Order: sequence, then structure tokens, then C-alpha cells
Amino acid sequence: MRHQQILDKLAAREIVQAMNEDVARWTGAQMSYRGRSHTEVERAVIPPVLARWRCLFDAVDATAAAKDIGWVALATLLHKYGFQDSAVTTRALTSVDELNRHVVLSDAFERQSPAIKALLQSAPTPLTRRPRNPGTVTFLRPGDVVSIQLADRFHAAFVHELHGANEFPVIEFYAGSFAQPPTMALLADRPAAQASARARFGVVGLTFLPDPAHQVVALAAQHSEAPHGGDPQAGGGLWSLTDIIDLPGATAGLFGDRE
Repeated sequence: MRHQQILDKLAAREIVQAMNEDVARWTGAQMSYRGRSHTEVERAVIPPVLARWRCLFDAVDATAAAKDIGWVALATLLHKYGFQDSAVTTRALTSVDELNRHVVLSDAFERQSPAIKALLQSAPTPLTRRPRNPGTVTFLRPGDVVSIQLADRFHAAFVHELHGANEFPVIEFYAGSFAQPPTMALLADRPAAQASARARFGVVGLTFLPDPAHQVVALAAQHSEAPHGGDPQAGGGLWSLTDIIDLPGATAGLFGDRE
């Protein structure tokens, strides 16, 4: 049994593609630090990747089958890139049983479930070189307004432009954080989260819309009014580069009032 065989049997191309891009890209970034041990890389990869995909696992509008497929995909991809988390593996093994019990996938998946479980429980082989960085093309467009979940709060952002050949969007966060995705009425005439472009980020990995991880939700398209008060100042930067996996760290301290 190979990793790709498991992923193919999940019949969930969007989830698998998005998750694979996240794990491969973030693993490569963490392996680029010279002198890091495999254990240190593993500790740097698993928690932030799991935090992003927990939006799917906790989503009230996601089906139980989608969540089970997500757990199996996550355990498989972590194993593929040389990592293993006991809690993720345990949940994935339960999900294999649930998918079979509800006859969600094919007969082949059920027949090969013992082999799938055996692979997920086996010791993964650490990578000896950085994985290939998958090229991405974002589905977001200038004028889009999205809600991005970070931990248990929701933050609205406006798409100003696309970088390169539609590689990733440059967004600006509105001020405030919310208990649920905000309405456009709440965002009317709302300022940027910080002045002088400090709330503007080029976000690598902010690719899919709808987002298979359920972290990013569309609020509006072709919106003409960006948050005000955040324009770059002479001599200052235009925006900061980050990754959607590291967005919680990049935006720490950015938001004030909770609504």
C-alpha cells in the first residue's frame, strides 16, 4: 500500500490537493533552516497545519464523511512527508471504520482498510531533502472580501491585488475580530486593522475558494471599497509576506476590539 493509493481511494480531490499543498509547502519551509533535526521540523509542521485544518474538523456545515476523509488524508500526508502524530493517527483509524460503516467509499477501500491502517501505524521514513514546492494559482480575485478564521475568532480581509502570475493574493485586514463570519453591513466604512500597510499581507497558500479547510469563507466579490486608513506611507513597506499556515503568528497583536 502506498500513500497515493490511499489518497486516491478517498475520492476527495479538493481536500487532498489543498492539504497536500499545505503540508508540502510548510515542510519545505521548515526544512530550509540549517541544522534543524527531524524532530524539530516535525514539531514546527504538525501544530500549525492541524490548526488550519481543524476549521474543517470543527465546522458545523461540514458532513461527518468530509471530516472522516479529512482525518485519513491528514494522517496519510503527514506519514508521506515523514511525520506522525499519535492523536491524528488514532482519529484517522477511527475514521476508516466510520467511512466503512456508512459505506461512504468504494468496496476497494473497505477491502484494503487493514493495509491502510497498517501503513498509518507504521514508522514513517523521514525525508532527506525538501519536498518539491507545489506551484499554486489562487482562485481569489481583487475586490473579494473574505472571512478568515484564526483560532476561535473570525477576521475580515479585502483582496487588493494578486502577486505574480496569480500566485497569491495581497489582502488587508479590517479592524476588529468577530465571533462568527461578519456581514458586509458590519464592514461598511470600517478602517484597516492597522495604519501604514501594517495590516496588508501577501498570503502564500491562500488559494482555494471555497476553501476545503473551511478556514476562508467568501463574503463578497467585486467590492469597490477597501478598508480605509491603511495606505502605505513614504519609505514604508507595501505589504508583508507570510503563509496561510503562519497567519496566526503573522497577525498576532494586529486586532483589537472583539465584536
